[in-house]
Amino acid sequence: MSELELQEAILKNALELERLSANDQADAMRIMAALERDLKTLLAQRDLSNAKRREIEAILNEAKKAIDGRYSALGGVVDTRGLMLVVSQQTVEAIRTLGAIRALTPERIASLAKTVLIEGAPSAAWWVKQSERLQFDFARIVREGVIEGATQEQITARIIGTGDEPGIMDAARRNVRSLVHSSIMTAANRARLETFANNSRHLAGVRWLATLDSHTCRTCMALDGRVWDLEGNPVDQGEDAMDFQLPPAHFACRCTMSPVAKSLDAILGVKGLDAKLAAGRRRASKDGPTSALTFSEFLRRQSPEYIEEALGAERAALWRQGKVTLRDLVSGSGRELTLEQIKQRMKEK
Repeated sequence: MSELELQEAILKNALELERLSANDQADAMRIMAALERDLKTLLAQRDLSNAKRREIEAILNEAKKAIDGRYSALGGVVDTRGLMLVVSQQTVEAIRTLGAIRALTPERIASLAKTVLIEGAPSAAWWVKQSERLQFDFARIVREGVIEGATQEQITARIIGTGDEPGIMDAARRNVRSLVHSSIMTAANRARLETFANNSRHLAGVRWLATLDSHTCRTCMALDGRVWDLEGNPVDQGEDAMDFQLPPAHFACRCTMSPVAKSLDAILGVKGLDAKLAAGRRRASKDGPTSALTFSEFLRRQSPEYIEEALGAERAALWRQGKVTLRDLVSGSGRELTLEQIKQRMKEK
């Protein structure tokens, strides 16, 4: 099996995860709709314009209980252990043609599920943080509204939102969708990586795959195509090497990791097989299959307007002039650099 076929198999599984994410997000939105009803009912039961301090604190305590309860339910929307088991099995199927593939044991998956971190913190901690943020914003808006003499309808609108103006619940829903998606993608990529590492006999490393469209951020553009061995060491990147990291690179990230098989030339002792396989490689993009195998190659085939939308006007100008590469737009850890930092690095080269 060529690396392209491995990529296609992994990307097919990634698309299935997008559908799973959409389903889990829909479940999460039903919980958020129930929370919105809870808060509407709570607000309707009190006349905030004439409420005394003790009454306001009672409202806030009831809101806290409602928010805590619903966010506790949100924490169970993503079945991390079950998801990792399925992804591991799918990954085994995707690379099975390479030889005798070893699956992760249920015990190993259970252990992994307990240690999945999203941007350095367990998903449970993120749900608590989002719950606390909504509680804080709810209390702030109620107290400010009472002090300003806002009407009951105005305070409710600031929380629930109207057709013209968003409320704090709109932001809360966006954050919930993002966390559900990131939870799924983090767990899935961790399961894939562990399955790849469990089959080091056939695999040499992993390659970062970003989505080839204008919605991809500059960090993921720079990471696209980067290769690391199974221990996280950069492969053939010299001074432009970037630290290993596992997708998602940020909330709502759509990137994934694809396996890099060991060289057929080396395995079979026949020169030229890898070159022949690489010659016909194509990759999925917004415009269909393309022979552009990196984001940089893909971007060079786009219009100036498209490039400016993706990079920003000044960065696009520097990139088109060949003064910077996509790699130059981020630090070694993948942090996006400011224009001033980019120009300073240009001077130092």
